[in-house]
Amino acid sequence: MKNYLIKIDQKFEFSNKRNLNLITPCCNKSNKDGKFVNYKNLPEIYGYCHSCGVANLPPSLYKDEKGEEYIWNDVNNCIEPIVSHLYYKDVLQTYHNSVIQRDTGVANCNKTTKYIQKGLVLQFFNHKPESNLLQYLRNTYGNKKVDLIKKMYYIGTSKDGGTVFWNINQKQKVQKAKVSYYNPYGRRTNHFKVPYKNEDGYYGCLFGEHLIEKTKNIDKQIILVESEKTALVCAIHLPSYIWLSYGGINGLTENKLDVLIGHKVLLVPDMSENAITIMNNKISHLKELGIDAHIWDMTNGKSDEQLKLEGWYNCDLEDVFRDFTKN
Repeated sequence: MKNYLIKIDQKFEFSNKRNLNLITPCCNKSNKDGKFVNYKNLPEIYGYCHSCGVANLPPSLYKDEKGEEYIWNDVNNCIEPIVSHLYYKDVLQTYHNSVIQRDTGVANCNKTTKYIQKGLVLQFFNHKPESNLLQYLRNTYGNKKVDLIKKMYYIGTSKDGGTVFWNINQKQKVQKAKVSYYNPYGRRTNHFKVPYKNEDGYYGCLFGEHLIEKTKNIDKQIILVESEKTALVCAIHLPSYIWLSYGGINGLTENKLDVLIGHKVLLVPDMSENAITIMNNKISHLKELGIDAHIWDMTNGKSDEQLKLEGWYNCDLEDVFRDFTKN
């Protein structure tokens, strides 16, 4: 094995065609609604799921000083050589059940957890011009309110205009980042980046976790929503609560629960039968851990078909506030 390896920057592009017959590797659901979008020139298990917010990425590639390429093997927890011409066709497919890069946040006991320097967070925080999302929020809610939530959550802007959501834990350490891209109307696009990978020692936590048990927040109830943007908007509208995001329909993973023990928590899933079912299935486990958890079912028992007819399918609290603001 060579001593010096450089990670190869891989660019993922969404395919224009969606396989509606696919069973999604993240949710294990039918893709008949086209929520799972594949990446070009990769096996169909790799793509982004707009239903659960999980990105299934291929293993990272590395090269040495001679140009020979290597791949991270999550099964054996090591870097091993690959044959370049087989990579996209054969090698990746064998990783179906073991190398999908989900943000489970469960650290391998053989790996050292790494943290991101706070100085980098501040660098993106101060970047100008601000992202489309921050500009949309300023136009909608005003500078004073947006300045407050921007500072609360350390929202940054990347050099290419993305919104940087940092995962900062209860000890104020920065664990991970997600860069999402929005249009000028505050709507998320299909483009995103996850620059810090599990395989490199960076594991996710609840977005906004650093707000728990701060002196001024100690008596506030915690409310969990799926998306980071929703947490920001809700913090503007209802600042008397602590708004956290678990990062997608399947994002409330076991490693994110410890900080919630002993707290009263309200879960607010997006409006779909699947999202409500997933959260209902977690309630008994959360209570066993000592989390006083309850669900706010915004579907009011309506089926997906009814929600689609009414225009609320897969919507969340941010959509409710947006509709309220518009009217």
